[in-house]
Amino acid sequence: MPSVSVTTSYNRSINDLTILTNYINDISSLEAKYQYMIGEVVMLRLFAIFETAASEIALKLACGATYRNGNNPVVHSPCRSINDAYTKMLSLNRGGRPFRFLKWTKANYIKDGIEHVLDTTDKFYTNIQNHSNIINEMRVVRNHIAHRNKSTAQSFNVELRKIYGANPRLTMGAFLVSTTRHTPSNIQRYAQIMPIILNDISNG
Repeated sequence: MPSVSVTTSYNRSINDLTILTNYINDISSLEAKYQYMIGEVVMLRLFAIFETAASEIALKLACGATYRNGNNPVVHSPCRSINDAYTKMLSLNRGGRPFRFLKWTKANYIKDGIEHVLDTTDKFYTNIQNHSNIINEMRVVRNHIAHRNKSTAQSFNVELRKIYGANPRLTMGAFLVSTTRHTPSNIQRYAQIMPIILNDISNG
């Protein structure tokens, strides 16, 4: 049996998401300004959970862990440890130009990182790809909360047009927690889809 477990990473992530969901459910009685502030903090944490889970699952699969359903992943270059897997994803077949770090925030970034170690036609990456649009939407929202610069604003406005068919002048807080334009709110929607994504990429 491998010493690394995908199930452990999945369960921890789901527990963390449950805590966030409780925060989301509890903020409705607060003043709007507090709802907005908490919504932004929850969004940052929500996407961090995804990044951590995706990286842990990929690295563990490279080290011989099975999917939660017991199936084995297709591994191009088996790894001895998490550190070995991380190093190989950075440097294997990079033509002497290793990556400085791995990025887990977008489907294309994930593919670039894992492709020489894990088979990208296997379930981990195909399910990342299946959810790529919502992952990218959450990435854009997270980036604008974290950086709030001209570039992140432009990307955020693109997502607003996709969601609403227009470019409403919404603050980030209102975008996340308001139910005026649709129910559930966007932060609720993200919290509902995240367990599905984590289930799919970990279950095989």
